[in-house]
Amino acid sequence: MNRTGRHSARILTQSSALAFAALLALSACGTDDSAAGKDNTAGAPSQEQEEALGAEETAAETAETDSTEGAADKAEGTEVKVGAEFTDKETGDVVTVVSAVRNNPTEYYEATDNPDGEMVYIEVKVVPGKSYGGSISSADFYLDSAGEEANYASSAKDELEEAGYEYFDRAPRRDGEHTGYIPIYVSETADELKGSYRRPEAKVIGEDKKVPEFTSDFEVPAA
Repeated sequence: MNRTGRHSARILTQSSALAFAALLALSACGTDDSAAGKDNTAGAPSQEQEEALGAEETAAETAETDSTEGAADKAEGTEVKVGAEFTDKETGDVVTVVSAVRNNPTEYYEATDNPDGEMVYIEVKVVPGKSYGGSISSADFYLDSAGEEANYASSAKDELEEAGYEYFDRAPRRDGEHTGYIPIYVSETADELKGSYRRPEAKVIGEDKKVPEFTSDFEVPAA
């Protein structure tokens, strides 16, 4: 999911080996020095073998280094601070957009042959209020994408986690504070990206009551 309209009303509930090492001692008894010398010489690798072995080790080290550098490149993004905090007065939720990681490598389907797009990871922190149950969803966070609203790119979850970030799916209010990252793909990026948090209108179970929608804006600065 990437672009979406407003959500329908939600339902809220009122809350009342160990390892061991052994040392083996080897002793030589009655061994003829000359025989031992011959055995050692016979078992020693030739100069050609030593050079070949050294070349193999160098190639293996180079491959490992290239692999490590490739993984580092894949995880590379530019982090920027956002620090936008807002309180939902109806629910008591305190929501903070802490930071964003911009320009992330991605294989997201909308990014194919689109040099103007960008995968952004939004870091959010949620401290739920105690008045209601239910969850705060990743679908409530949006970025402007060429005049349209783009929200969470769920299929980018694996690449976000492979890059070392914790995926934010939803934050059940009963579980308390939660922090994580939401991948959002914008089809047309900009130096500064406008964003918003929007909790839709909610119906309270067992009561003839509706909790009105809450929305607040934030901005992701240039990398």
